[in-house]
Amino acid sequence: MKQSSQFTNLPLEIITNILSRLPIPLITRLKCVCKVWLELFESPEFSKLHLSKSSAGLLIYQHLGESCLLKIFGFEDEPEVERHELNYNPVTIFDITEFKCQTISGSVDGFLCLRVVGHMDSLYVCNPIRREYISLPTLESFVQFPSMVTYGFGVSTISCQYKVVRIFHESELDQTGVCVRIPRSDCHVYTLGTTGTWRSIAPSPPLYYNCYSIGAFVNGNLHWLAGDLNDSYLISCLDLDKEMFRTFSAPPLPGYRSRCLGSLVVLGDCLSVSDNTTENDIVIWIMKDYGVEKSWTKEFVISKLPNLAGECYELVNPIKVFKNGDILIVWGDFYMFYYSNKNKTTSKMDIIEMACCGSVEAILHVPSLVSLTWFGRENVNSF
Repeated sequence: MKQSSQFTNLPLEIITNILSRLPIPLITRLKCVCKVWLELFESPEFSKLHLSKSSAGLLIYQHLGESCLLKIFGFEDEPEVERHELNYNPVTIFDITEFKCQTISGSVDGFLCLRVVGHMDSLYVCNPIRREYISLPTLESFVQFPSMVTYGFGVSTISCQYKVVRIFHESELDQTGVCVRIPRSDCHVYTLGTTGTWRSIAPSPPLYYNCYSIGAFVNGNLHWLAGDLNDSYLISCLDLDKEMFRTFSAPPLPGYRSRCLGSLVVLGDCLSVSDNTTENDIVIWIMKDYGVEKSWTKEFVISKLPNLAGECYELVNPIKVFKNGDILIVWGDFYMFYYSNKNKTTSKMDIIEMACCGSVEAILHVPSLVSLTWFGRENVNSF
């Protein structure tokens, strides 16, 4: 592949700006053009510039028997779309079976936090595009039901430090399985590229966290939907710069004693709570103004009839609202479906072979060229 004289005569700043807008698969091929471009593509400055211009795609994590696959797709989000499956562009597929990972605990700036669930969890931070990963040290803390542990992954706004957060609490349950006392709670933070150890910080007030939830990251803060001992739900918020907790009200939800199936995610740039408790409807709430409790709005009410009739007892997580008003939603860890806000209908997603899939997770993910080796003080491995 030859460079045209007109292109090479452009100032390097303009060439860099043009190249930073290209998709990663094309950049990978262009590394072979010349040594100058290879050095440019491998530089931290270019990688960060490319990340700043990149948009989120869809990352699907499939458990296929004993195998685990990560599949990354790009979106083409157009206002007039009849079949979304025709507007997904495969970026790459990775086999991460060696991690024995069981769940994703967050995605930030192209980095994934992967968790191996056990009595002592193993955690990894990886960049699937770079095929790099870091193994986080294990906390010497035995976790056994009814104790709970949950995680979050985000980046602080001021210091720009990437942090993994672990929340643990013991629980005392009554005969019906309801939490009546939280005798102990801990919170630990691991900051990439610093000491290589977990730090203990002041935990939140006594709250009952869901072990199936992960921290929703927006505005430099991590958020969890948690219950208090008065059978009410709150949003537990951790400021990643100050490393201090605060709480604010959740939208109206059934109490957790009523076995509420509520989940907290980021939808667009807003906090969103989904309620799948009733047999007939899924209710999706949006916090229109961040941190303003009165701004919770019942944005979508999705009827389960007829396609989702009888489908209950699973958490439901909306992933993306498209320009045409359709919503992509994950049902538990079983399948994904679209809801047409225009036609008030649902349809299952079939860009992957769901029938042969033991379980599936899906999140928005921005593919990134940023290397974990640039953090320093971390033992970076390849896969």
